[in-house]
Amino acid sequence: MLVMEQEIENTKDLIMARLREYSDFPAMANTIRVINRFKASEDASITDFANLVLRDYALTSKVLKLVNSVHFAQMGEVTTISRAITLLGIENIRNLALTLILFDHFRKKDSNVEHIDAMFKSLYSGILAGKISSGINFAEREEAYICSLFHNLGKVLVYFALPEKIKEIKFVSHEQGISEDAAALSVLGSRYEEMGMAMAREWNFPEKIVHSMHKLSGMEITANTGDNDKLNSIASFANGITEILSTATAKKDMLEKIDKLIITYKTHFGMLYGNIASIINASFENLDEFSGLFNGDSFATVPFNRQFLTWSDNAGKSSATSEEAVPADFNTELIKTIDVIFESEKMSTPESVFTKGIQDINSAILNNYSLNDIMRIVLETMYRGMQLSGEAKALFLIKDTRSPIMSIRFGFGSGIDELKKWFNIPLGDSKDIFNTAMRKGLDLVMKDIEPDVIRQLLPEWFKSRVFEKIFIVLLPILINNKPIGMFYVEGDREGFERISGSHLNYLRILRDQTVMAIKQKQWS
Repeated sequence: MLVMEQEIENTKDLIMARLREYSDFPAMANTIRVINRFKASEDASITDFANLVLRDYALTSKVLKLVNSVHFAQMGEVTTISRAITLLGIENIRNLALTLILFDHFRKKDSNVEHIDAMFKSLYSGILAGKISSGINFAEREEAYICSLFHNLGKVLVYFALPEKIKEIKFVSHEQGISEDAAALSVLGSRYEEMGMAMAREWNFPEKIVHSMHKLSGMEITANTGDNDKLNSIASFANGITEILSTATAKKDMLEKIDKLIITYKTHFGMLYGNIASIINASFENLDEFSGLFNGDSFATVPFNRQFLTWSDNAGKSSATSEEAVPADFNTELIKTIDVIFESEKMSTPESVFTKGIQDINSAILNNYSLNDIMRIVLETMYRGMQLSGEAKALFLIKDTRSPIMSIRFGFGSGIDELKKWFNIPLGDSKDIFNTAMRKGLDLVMKDIEPDVIRQLLPEWFKSRVFEKIFIVLLPILINNKPIGMFYVEGDREGFERISGSHLNYLRILRDQTVMAIKQKQWS
């Protein structure tokens, strides 16, 4: 056992060394670790986690696209990370973000068809697991999707980082007539699942995901009742079906093997007998949509796509995505269709972010969301709509009920934790910009705080700490002429040139929605 553990450690170190050869891997790996440290039980972490995702506009866009895909269609349109977290929970959004970070990193760094094929098979297994969960009334559908998707993480990592070992593994598998997993044990000193578990623990993956990487077989398939064991069964079953679809040479052979697999797992999935074909077909239709998140043009060329045509009895049909009209040998990072570019830009314009965020907020108010959740959605919409980046930030401050001080309740942007230690606004008779805005209910914009005439209006506690080359927007919140709180937006002074009067008016609309929500509700 000690020898095998050492072999696993050696292979893991080799994979890590290969991954580190890419300059952006340390940042990616650190993001994975940070994401995995968030705990759903901590209320503050909802804002912190949303803030982490929002720092990466590409990741934000992809998470929202995934949340709005067919898989999650029952929730209605979701246009903010904050609302997505409220609907699905931190754990599910965290796992979706992990999926996107890892898979997108692998896709960008590798053009190896076999590796891309392994990724798409994992993705299909995840989609299939979600539909299987619905078929057996298993409530944790999103967890089943994630666990099944990462079931073969070890194999995906080895295919990506050690392609020369894959050739040797396949040779041993063919020569000795053994499974690829058994051949991996011979060549690497560990099975794929053991390597996946080791890497997942290295990155602080939740234990339920690690547990689900184990491939069940024979006597291990029992009438277990625990959620972790159930997730393991779903992941093994879904990936087993995917393996059959990807290796059998005729549809009759596929059907026979799938029937045998259902019999093996009859304790859990016997009720799916007779419905499994429609589940398989529906999952493949969803894969078309999902594949677009990972630059779906690659999917048309992988063996799994071609193999599925054997199942569908539709060899003349190909799964088309919006980018598939671009020849497969083109570099689609550089060449895209006009439709794809137009749709992408339309999704990310300030106007679209503001208008969709306002719709989200109205929906949240009508659906009786807590004020905490509504404030997060409002603040995130401000942050994304203003397209803030770098050291910029958007804050929601609230007046203390016991003393004349306003402090940060929520914040998006950089350095929020440090900011909470000192960014407290004393309320009183001072003529500084904060108190003037609160007393008179003025929405103030300072596109440059360096001129002396402006600096005279800044309180000492503020100007001694704040960066000088910034713009500031203040939006006070008053209810019946009483100060309740304030929205504070800060960004790079040069970035103010991109901000129009209509963008600032959207901020005011969002503040007015906040006033309406506060009048209707009490703090949760």
